[in-house]
Amino acid sequence: MATGPGMLTDRIWIDPVENYGEAVVEEICHELDICQGVARILAARDLLTVAEASDFLNPSPEQLHDPSLFLGMDAAVRRIERAIDRFEKIVIFGDYDVDGTASTAILYNYLKRTGARAHYFIPDRMIDGYGLNIPTIDKIKASKAELVITVDNGSTAIAESRYLADQGIDLIITDHHQMGQEKPVTVALVNAHQPDCPYPFKELSATGVAYKVVCALDRRLTERNFWDERGLCHTQPDYYLDLVALATVADMSPLVGENRVLVTLGLKLINERPRPGLAGLIKECNIRFGVSPSTISFKIAPKINALGRIGDPRIGIQMLLARSYTEGRRLARYLCTVNRKRQEIERAALAGAMKQLEAYPEGAAFVLVGNDWHPGVIGIIATRIAYQYRKPTVVITLAQNDLALGSARGCGTMSVLNALESCQDLLERYGGHANAAGLALQPENVGALRERFSAAIEEAAALDAGPQANRIEIETWITPDLLDTRFLSEMTRLSPFGHGNPEPVVAVRGLNLEQGQVFHNRDLKLSFPGPKSYGDDSAACRETEWSRQLSGSYDVALAPQVRYGPDGLRTQLKVLDLRSMA
Repeated sequence: MATGPGMLTDRIWIDPVENYGEAVVEEICHELDICQGVARILAARDLLTVAEASDFLNPSPEQLHDPSLFLGMDAAVRRIERAIDRFEKIVIFGDYDVDGTASTAILYNYLKRTGARAHYFIPDRMIDGYGLNIPTIDKIKASKAELVITVDNGSTAIAESRYLADQGIDLIITDHHQMGQEKPVTVALVNAHQPDCPYPFKELSATGVAYKVVCALDRRLTERNFWDERGLCHTQPDYYLDLVALATVADMSPLVGENRVLVTLGLKLINERPRPGLAGLIKECNIRFGVSPSTISFKIAPKINALGRIGDPRIGIQMLLARSYTEGRRLARYLCTVNRKRQEIERAALAGAMKQLEAYPEGAAFVLVGNDWHPGVIGIIATRIAYQYRKPTVVITLAQNDLALGSARGCGTMSVLNALESCQDLLERYGGHANAAGLALQPENVGALRERFSAAIEEAAALDAGPQANRIEIETWITPDLLDTRFLSEMTRLSPFGHGNPEPVVAVRGLNLEQGQVFHNRDLKLSFPGPKSYGDDSAACRETEWSRQLSGSYDVALAPQVRYGPDGLRTQLKVLDLRSMA
């Protein structure tokens, strides 16, 4: 840990704990023909063998796991196959976010291509709520469905699964959420988190799970010569990899292991041959040089999510499955209109939440309550506040007539889902992930939830304070001679960056800096000795005051960032902090 005199800021540098030796770095460099700087980053990320490092640098379809390894996959495939053969009515029950929309689109589109009687049901957030419930099941029963397949939900729908069985409707659950103590009643459950499931990778998005179902079903149909017998065009499952990449990034699934392969292949498809709907949305989002995880997270996903928040999420599926660019562009333009309306609603609700914070007592967490906040934006508000104040946050709205609805967002390593579990006697329902969860409760229990949730977070914080806002965790130190054009070029092989595979933080010892050049009235462009190709691309964001202090030699903390430009992928250097050697 480093701080004190000589620092231009009060940020704390956390030095890496190297659990590898120089021999590991040298072997990776030699065997894979990569520079030492990149080899050090790989080793810092516990890729300590040549095989592990090679797989990471060269993601390929051969690294994907066999879908039949999923517990319940064989039963799911056989039941879907029977429904296709018998022309039974299949209802795909999805969710209204990007992951739920994309997984619904994949399964629905593939089943329609087999000639199946496939339909989909996406709950209306304001009318139907989230996930399976008795009223929505009654709607499905009225449509005379014989098989329901959930995507991105259902793993904790115990009572609802029993009710479906009582109605004589078969249920297949495909999901990626954590399981409860009891399994739902199903024909098949495909979820890597269920006990005794041997599937080796547990972090697939719901769309990744749906894709695996399609892969397994496609294998089964191909083995029996289904396509030739029916005279149908065979659509390979790889056709859907773009939607898998879109949802995996949007749902913040970690970009490691199998997800890294799926996202790499999917991004290639999006950038080389985008489907009409995505092509239209890319144009409407003014994405000029290529789609990356950051453009998905900040430009594309919010437009699709806006439909689920304040609009009709079925339009998102229609856009993803549009057959022409004209149709896709028209629907994409509508998505952008809905998103602008969502932003207006969000701004008004956020202003009310920030007003509450002014008088909020000191504590480990926030629980904010609004009488008229739109349920579709409370998740965004919780995310913004948790990020800005570095505290787990629950935002609750009383806008519904019966239950109070809430969204919880975490920060650092503290799990909001665990905190909600300690409050479950106060809740009607809850579920989600460690960093994001939804909940519903009786309005009279809100006060008790505020006390209990904060106490649970405070207890967790005492055990693990989590990352601090002003902390810079260095992955590896390198010498100035390693910061060259080869290093920058090979950095692209570590992408795509995102949750679980962040942009690396590298510290360089003893760089001579001169007064920087201010641009955009807020950022500082710095010049390092060495190749001009990275000197021109080194910037310190919002650090213009540094220009008055620079002189001499500094240790520099950098984040090499991979970006799309007119000539394809390129690397630029973001300067995080400087430490004077004087």
